[in-house]
Amino acid sequence: MSFHLSSSLDRQGIFTDFSQHGYAHVPNVLPSENANRIHKGLIEKTPWSLGFNDRGKHIDLSATQVTTMPKQSVNQLQQAIFGRARDSFQYCYSSYPIYDAYEAGLNPGHVLHHFYEWMNGEEFLEFARTVTGFDDISFVDAQATRYMPGHFLTTHDDTVEGKNRRAAYIFNFTPAWCVDWGGVLQLMDESGNVRRGLVPSFNALNILAVPQRHNVSLVAPFAGGMRLAVSGWLRYGDKPQRSV
Repeated sequence: MSFHLSSSLDRQGIFTDFSQHGYAHVPNVLPSENANRIHKGLIEKTPWSLGFNDRGKHIDLSATQVTTMPKQSVNQLQQAIFGRARDSFQYCYSSYPIYDAYEAGLNPGHVLHHFYEWMNGEEFLEFARTVTGFDDISFVDAQATRYMPGHFLTTHDDTVEGKNRRAAYIFNFTPAWCVDWGGVLQLMDESGNVRRGLVPSFNALNILAVPQRHNVSLVAPFAGGMRLAVSGWLRYGDKPQRSV
């Protein structure tokens, strides 16, 4: 199962955008058959969990845990998540930890694991170094994300000591999205205003310099689809070893 970048990508133009603006938007980044294969895997074969922040601790609830919770408990959890989002960093969305699952040997053969292998191969790493200008990028981590109505990610800049992040990336696999549905990747200026909003799209790659303040706006209750992506960071240094 092979993946490739589209042959028509303008690497110099992408580098110019990234170096001048701190981000680059790359449409049609993969051949269509590659993008369709990943989209199919996200829709049909991915075991999602619900993730959110609880006083600085990441919490994951499996689909079974969420579906078996009483309705009142679900409502209380949602209100608690929204409450913490008012004045602190918060997020709420479905995810699948590709990096962790792959390194732990879980779900072997999943299409997202093959995609992760490709991203850590020379074709994508060389592309990442070329378009960012960071020659020391040595590996990529990854997670799949699914934003449904009520999901969001509040403003942050991706700085985490010891993670060695050069840039964030988002491979978008969202077909037929409407800006009114929310889920927009919003990049902030120094005054806290939105300087650029990137609407979910299909087969487009966004690359953001780290640190850079950004968020994902709340997906509206009337949204008619799911915001699907594979995202993570382009990192330098030694790849963390799998714990045994």
